[in-house]
Amino acid sequence: MGYTGRIVVARSAEPLTALADADVLDESSYAGGWRAAQLDGDLRNALRMLVAETGAPALTAFILDSDVADVEAATPAGGYWHVYLHPKKAADYGAPELGQTPTEVTELALAWAAEAGLPADGEAVRAALDAANVFAEETFDELLAALGIRPA
Repeated sequence: MGYTGRIVVARSAEPLTALADADVLDESSYAGGWRAAQLDGDLRNALRMLVAETGAPALTAFILDSDVADVEAATPAGGYWHVYLHPKKAADYGAPELGQTPTEVTELALAWAAEAGLPADGEAVRAALDAANVFAEETFDELLAALGIRPA
């Protein structure tokens, strides 16, 4: 049985108060002040709270049994994108179609990264969207790296 819970990623010099009521299993630091927290379970409205608290772009992924990552990203200016990593598995779980092509998601993700001041790689973003690793968390890590969120 794999991990089920939400991973939140935001840029902040301080611990995130939006996570005060969450059960945080693990935290990671990335270059440029980015932080990630792996939660035990979900945190409703996590993305909205992170963007409001930091005043900067943020993203989250709800991981289902390490099989699927339901990724959402938003910016203070209203930019938003939503994608499933491992979409075939998402369909097997009965997830609704999101209505955007991988090309559209790639373009939105690149705009998100630009607003975040990140050096995203469009080909790597597209490759992460198409990847099918054993664990969805690995694919999410590849997406973070493609967006320019790299280990410290």
